[in-house]
Amino acid sequence: LLLLLLMLLQVWAASSTGLSDLAKEEKAIASVASAAVSLLVASDSLLDCSADQTWTLFRLKLSEAAPGVLERGSSPVPFMVEDSLAELAYALVDLVEQQGMMQSVEVFYQDLCSSKRETFCLYGAVNALFLVAAHLHQGASLSKNEEDFRVAQEYLKTAKYLLGSQHSLDFMESSAWPIHTSDLLQNTNRSKQLPFAWAPRVQAGVATSHNDLMHVFDAPRGSTLAITSLQQVAAHLAFLGHSQLVEEVGQGKKQKQNQGREEARFLAVGTHPTLTLEAVTMLKTFAVQPELTMRFLGTLGIAYKCGVFPEMCQGGAAADNAGAGDKADPIARLIGRFDAPPSYESYSFARIKSTMEELAMELRGKLELFVCTSPFIICALLQQATNLPMLGYLGLPLLWKRPTDYFEKAGEQFWGALRELRSKEHVVLFVNNPLLAEQIAFQSPGEVLPVIRPHALFTNASYAPSRRHEAMLVSRTKFMWVTFACAIRHFTLEGYPIKFTVANSDSKYSFQEMAAHLAVVLIPWEHALMAFFEYYSMAVPTMMPEAHWAYRLAFDPEGNLGSTTSEYFGIDPTCPEQGCTADDGRRHHPFPPFGFESLESRRYWYQYSSFEQFPHIIKFSSIPDLLNKLVTTDLRSTTAAMKAFNQETLARSVAAWRSARARLLPLQRESLPLA
Repeated sequence: LLLLLLMLLQVWAASSTGLSDLAKEEKAIASVASAAVSLLVASDSLLDCSADQTWTLFRLKLSEAAPGVLERGSSPVPFMVEDSLAELAYALVDLVEQQGMMQSVEVFYQDLCSSKRETFCLYGAVNALFLVAAHLHQGASLSKNEEDFRVAQEYLKTAKYLLGSQHSLDFMESSAWPIHTSDLLQNTNRSKQLPFAWAPRVQAGVATSHNDLMHVFDAPRGSTLAITSLQQVAAHLAFLGHSQLVEEVGQGKKQKQNQGREEARFLAVGTHPTLTLEAVTMLKTFAVQPELTMRFLGTLGIAYKCGVFPEMCQGGAAADNAGAGDKADPIARLIGRFDAPPSYESYSFARIKSTMEELAMELRGKLELFVCTSPFIICALLQQATNLPMLGYLGLPLLWKRPTDYFEKAGEQFWGALRELRSKEHVVLFVNNPLLAEQIAFQSPGEVLPVIRPHALFTNASYAPSRRHEAMLVSRTKFMWVTFACAIRHFTLEGYPIKFTVANSDSKYSFQEMAAHLAVVLIPWEHALMAFFEYYSMAVPTMMPEAHWAYRLAFDPEGNLGSTTSEYFGIDPTCPEQGCTADDGRRHHPFPPFGFESLESRRYWYQYSSFEQFPHIIKFSSIPDLLNKLVTTDLRSTTAAMKAFNQETLARSVAAWRSARARLLPLQRESLPLA
């Protein structure tokens, strides 16, 4: 095998300018690339395998065959493999298999995060596997050999596997290798009638818009980002008495307590602490009136991140305040762990329903309304049992924590509960992200729910970069917070002025500490993140991977909204099989908002992420690009622009929250204006 590799190298060297000239060419390419970044940002030989002549020659030849960034545009470009290039790829794959391909992943991790260097060319192996898969697919298209089609897909799966759990070893955009993960995704389950293709590629450093790909619908009516003039919003707020309240606060006057003042007691039900805290904060802050007080009694259901948000995990206290005696939180006990499925027997539709009926008896006469965020089935059945006004602020898929017997016998009851809930005048439903609004519209009949962005006023913090030489690196994907920090070290030379503070699921930084950093580097692990809204609301300059990198991060088998499995796919039986938006003239999309298996689907639905829709996010295409932008971007202007956007959207959000309160608990003088 080694002899074959040497022969191939000799043939290729004879047909080119020789290895010494290739080395010069590589050096020239590297010098051009380094000129685009700070002098304190290095290139990395570990990722490029530049110390190995065999892999270097393969990479350079493969790069010659690859189309340029601008050639790719926004559409896939056919990938045709020359036999000579394929022959070298086959030989390299054989060599890697002899070394022990799967064991070599651990070797690369050690290379990345320790002082060991260049013992396994991981990205070269991924590129070679892709080339072999493309060549097999190409040949099978002519021979109609079904086995070759199957084996080609197996090679792609192996290539993806090498990049680690949830792509934790995947920094290919930061290397000189021409084939990236988007190319693997582009050709996964490729049609036998189509050749392999290069995925569309975004030019580094160029701001991009996906709106030229496929049409993006405007935000639903009533949403924070809906096309509504601020004059209309102001008129709406003034009608609801907001202007009077602002005037009194501005003059330093205290609202007088008087005998005629009403008090509305409310309880919060949910599982995600900050999603629930957002709804509580907005109601307490903006739903008040001179003649109305909102009294928050506490929460039920939250048993997640209690070490970080202890005030949201007082189920027992909340139950006491609401009249449930000294019993433990019945909803938290019913649901179980946030990140684990409940046991089958304890979470059937009938069991959930009976538990909510028991709780309703305990709560009778103790509340005027309740807020509910998740799971949806808990919200629906508790409202059904109490018949109290309910404000639903949803952020997770409808089928998240669904009844365990949903697929056996409870499906019709589940969707019937949603239809009943949406028909009630004293129920208001919002969502906190655009994708969930489209998912629910696809799953059930009715108007598309308004998207009311989180403002995270509960942080009580604003950007104040006292730690001017520190950036916060935030990732909660398994291992990514470790490997990303390791990868950054490979590109920073001595003297680079910024250090990184790593934050993950176990971190307990205060919001003030977060806001003290120069910027935040947010590596998304889901399609919608409360962490994103928290940093944005504090106006901390936020840096995120460009879309072509984020496609594999925001969509993942272990995700919720962005799950690439069919776990959360389900449709009301009264709707067509193609979805409730298929035949009724509403928002019909080219892909269902679930599954996200294909790259085309991810490209389309990523447009519905707040990461793409919010302005003033600093996007980076690679780790060198990140390090460069961190020291060259005008962060003062960025934070000022973020604050202006926050203020503008807050006016629209406040109008939505106050309108919801007026609908659920109308005062005598209130009659909402037409939208």
